[in-house]
This record gives sequence, structure tokens and C-alpha cells, in this order.
Amino acid sequence: MKLLKYIIGMTIVLSAFYPLNAQRHTDARKVLDATADFLTKEKGVQATFKAEIFSEGSSQGFTAGTICFENNKFQITTADMTTWFNGETQWTYIKANEEVNVSTPTEEELKNLNPYMFIQLYKEGYKYKMEESELRGKKCYEVTLSAKKRNKSVNVFVLNIDKDTYAPMCIRMQDAKNSKWTRITIHDLESGKIFTDKDFEFDPKDYPEAEVIDLR
Repeated sequence: MKLLKYIIGMTIVLSAFYPLNAQRHTDARKVLDATADFLTKEKGVQATFKAEIFSEGSSQGFTAGTICFENNKFQITTADMTTWFNGETQWTYIKANEEVNVSTPTEEELKNLNPYMFIQLYKEGYKYKMEESELRGKKCYEVTLSAKKRNKSVNVFVLNIDKDTYAPMCIRMQDAKNSKWTRITIHDLESGKIFTDKDFEFDPKDYPEAEVIDLR
């Protein structure tokens, strides 16, 4: 009789828990959908960022700059280099060497380069968890995405998303291979920006002294 009561009790507890868990999953997915919509529905997006890598809790270095993107095209500019990607070809200008490397990046390479790749990644292969938090004085959603399988290049995403606008404020990513974390803080984000195709392509006229190295 005691065993029967225990089983009945656990059944009630679990039946109450699973709908709640499913609801949390649904709510997190809705927030991510709203964020993706915010970033893609109105032409281009521009923001400033700081990217920092951590290993076992210690900073391994950082870089800061601006990013402009529209659909699958982007331009990332830091003090040391500028990268353009027009959806097919990538140009990376390295200031110290006066050198431009031209390549056709793989999907895996693009995932590691573009912090907004989560717009495409979150829709499959990840489970969600969401809670409310505060960042830089703003109330936000904190959504954690954990890979269901080990074949993902990013094991965990943690996104802080502005509750009012659904704009991403911070993205943290754990590399599946070495467990290092990358934290990208985002500021001054503007959507609805108008870019041309030339904004996402290297123009040799602007860098007449640069050596172009074609790695394709």
C-alpha cells in the first residue's frame, strides 16, 4: 500500500512538472524567435561589441569593434583587422601586415566568426532554459541553449535579451572542443540600417598598399 501511494504521489508530481517544463521551453523559443525577427526583419543591423575569451575563469584576451550585418552578409572591424563577407567570399585585412587574405569560409568557420550565427543555430539541436535577470540596469531574459548532441561546435549559448526590445545585450558561447568561453557584450545596437553590397566587400582602392593573398 505504501508503495502504491508513493507511485501515485510521484505520478502527480511528474505530471505537474512536465507541462511546466514544456511551457518554459515554449516561452524561451518565443523569445528567441522575437530576437531573430528583431535582427532580420528591418534591413541591416549595426552595433559595437567587446569580445573576450575565458579559460577556466581567466581572461585570455579581448578585442572590441563594430559589426554590421544584413542577412548572411557582414563586416567586422576592430583595431587590428577588418573582415568582409558578401555571402560567398571573405576578405580579412590584417593591419599590421598590410595583407588581405581572400577565402571561401566553411559553415563551421562562419559560426565561429559571426556572433549572430545563433539566429540560425538555435532552431534545431538545442534544448532551452530561460529565466529573468538584469544587465546594465535593464531587465532582460536570460536564455540558455544546451546542445542535445556532441556534434555541435558550440556546446552552450547563454543570451541576455532586452525584455522591452528583444535586442541581444550579451552572448556567451562555450566551445565544444576546448570548453573555452567567449563573451560578447553588445552596445549601441541599431536596426533598420541601410547598407549596400559594397559595404560587405573589400575594395582594393581603399588599401592600395595591401598585398592580396588568395587562399581559395
